Amino acid sequence: MKFNSGLIISIAAHLLLIVLVALNYNFSKIEVKQSGPVQKINATAVNKKNVDDLVKKIKQKESDKKKKEVERLRKLKQQEEHIRKKRIEEENKVKQAKKKQAEAERKRKVEEKKAADAKKKRIADDKARKKKQEEDRKKKIEADKKAKAEAERKRKQKEAEEKKRKEEEAERKRIAEEKAAQEALEREMEAQMQAEQEEIAAAKQQFVMSEVDKYNTLIFQQIKRNWIAPEQKGKCSFRIRIASGGLILGITVVDGDSMHCESGQRAINKAEPLPMSKDPEVFAVLKNRYFLLENEKSDDND
Repeated sequence: MKFNSGLIISIAAHLLLIVLVALNYNFSKIEVKQSGPVQKINATAVNKKNVDDLVKKIKQKESDKKKKEVERLRKLKQQEEHIRKKRIEEENKVKQAKKKQAEAERKRKVEEKKAADAKKKRIADDKARKKKQEEDRKKKIEADKKAKAEAERKRKQKEAEEKKRKEEEAERKRIAEEKAAQEALEREMEAQMQAEQEEIAAAKQQFVMSEVDKYNTLIFQQIKRNWIAPEQKGKCSFRIRIASGGLILGITVVDGDSMHCESGQRAINKAEPLPMSKDPEVFAVLKNRYFLLENEKSDDND
């Protein structure tokens, strides 16, 4: 607890007065200066009792003053405590206000950040949306271009396939026509060749038969020239196997009387080698011949 300077000076002056009275000093008038109100004391010669009373009074007065000062100081302290509490309360209010202000500022900044983020997001979303729209537009253009290109490719492919089909059809038709013409030509040539072969064969057959008839006559005449026929009438038929050089391979009697057959066999053997064509086809007909020797009949043969 702190005392002010006026109170200290007052206490010092009273103590000095008490000392002087105790030493029986006579003094007329003493002035004590203090920072507070100035008190004037008129002193006269006093006895010890009076001094004691005076001291008591002074002490009582000082005690009262002290009590008053203590009370004043208590009240002052109470006021100071009240002021301190009020100041603390004000400071708390200020702190609360600052806190509220700071909270409000924080919320404002949060809201501003939210708004900024929302704006940023909105701008980003708009940008992304526009970018996506642009990408979708480009994709659509690209897709349309690809679709047109694909349609054009398919159209050209279809045209090419149709052209190829027509060309292949024309080629098949041409080949078929050429084949038909070739087959017709081959048939015609084959028919012509067949006709020619038949004509050649007919000519050959005619030639062969003509040669057969000729050699048949020559063989018969040669045998007939070597035949000494019996006096009586009769006949004998023979089958003769002839080699390519005209040699006789075998004589078989088919029918007839013994005299004509024996004389006929002798005539055939004497006629060897028989006339024979070198043509294989003519020989194939002549190699097995049937002859009839009949007495009195010179023109009977196979």
